[in-house]
Amino acid sequence: MQELREALARGALPLDFEAKLARLAEGNLMQRFLAQNSRLFAALLLAAQDGSFREANWAARERLLRVLAYVRKDDDAIADYSIGGFMDDQQEMRLALTELDPLLKSFKAWRLRHLVPGMWLHN
Repeated sequence: MQELREALARGALPLDFEAKLARLAEGNLMQRFLAQNSRLFAALLLAAQDGSFREANWAARERLLRVLAYVRKDDDAIADYSIGGFMDDQQEMRLALTELDPLLKSFKAWRLRHLVPGMWLHN
């Protein structure tokens, strides 16, 4: 978890995790769910870290970080390379999504208000 925390402090995910998320994004529905929500969690953590999104308290940031560390790890409760290997990752992700739903909704709304308009202006 510390390595993930340090990489986020530098403004990015670790290269191995980026590669894993890219593979997951090309996979089945469950794998795409994990990739998409992992990227959402990382974006929230990065915005909280740079001070632009201020609603995430320490406990919520730690929860998000723990889920990302779990998804990053291949040899967790059910090894990712096993049949059904992402079921435990999905369960961890769903629990966090449920627990942090108000925060995640707030972040998505914040992102739409603050980041998306800038994307349109630069294209």
